[in-house]
Amino acid sequence: MVVTFEPQPQAINTVLATLAPQVAALVIVDNGSCNDAAIELPAALENAIYWIRLGENRGIAAAQNRGIQWAREQHADYVLLCDQDSEPAPDMVTQLITAARCLVANGVRLALVAPSYVDARQTAQIPFMHLVDGRPRWFGCTGNRGTPEITTAIASGALIPLATIDAVGGMLESLFIDLVDIEWCFRARAHGFRAYGVCAAKLSHSLGEQPKRVLGRMLATHSPLRNYYFYRNAIWLFRQGYVPAAWKLAIALQMLKRYLVFPAFVPPRRRYLEMMTRGLWHGLRGRGGAL
Repeated sequence: MVVTFEPQPQAINTVLATLAPQVAALVIVDNGSCNDAAIELPAALENAIYWIRLGENRGIAAAQNRGIQWAREQHADYVLLCDQDSEPAPDMVTQLITAARCLVANGVRLALVAPSYVDARQTAQIPFMHLVDGRPRWFGCTGNRGTPEITTAIASGALIPLATIDAVGGMLESLFIDLVDIEWCFRARAHGFRAYGVCAAKLSHSLGEQPKRVLGRMLATHSPLRNYYFYRNAIWLFRQGYVPAAWKLAIALQMLKRYLVFPAFVPPRRRYLEMMTRGLWHGLRGRGGAL
């Protein structure tokens, strides 16, 4: 499943051409794009890819749930989530499914398996996160071997058993976007399922917008609107008992740093302050859905 929203035709065609040969069936769930008609699929892919057009932007969680429903209707055992700005390696799905089947055969109640992520714009790994002794630890793969346990994963590239989704439930649509994947991982973990990274599986993924230099460092950033959703949804997660306290503390510190740094150094500074503040306020009021 690939979720799209105002995709760039050339980029999405690359993703589809790379992913289609790796899966039994591929569906595009479009979240109300105005330019989806501009996507011209290669002839070899036209009959291999299915379209679901939602007609309006219902958020990433709603789009993922619709794709999951479609996969269930196809009697699939697993569903692969993918964003339009991700490019899987040619053998990513093979590596993921091999690891998933091995873990299940060894008695693991599997939440998901996730690839090793690289943001090509920074030529650096996007680290995995795992809670160890009550503290979050971020780490990357040092080679192409290993399936380390992780606590949370980015949705794009995640391979999830449909049976796990049946037990845990789908993505939380009230979050709309941001922290949807994190919330689901914590919920799955609370149900006794475990997530794993697969170092042999590779995915190039653009995390946020173009990195900006802030105080001498290259920093991955999101738009002010995305920061609104991050702050609002984080406040909601802070109230959930199944979300570990260690994660809440780490994210609260990150939010504080961002609240101090972005309005001072990252344009548009005033807009960042406005949207983060509104996100905090709406989070305290329990507001969900689209802004």
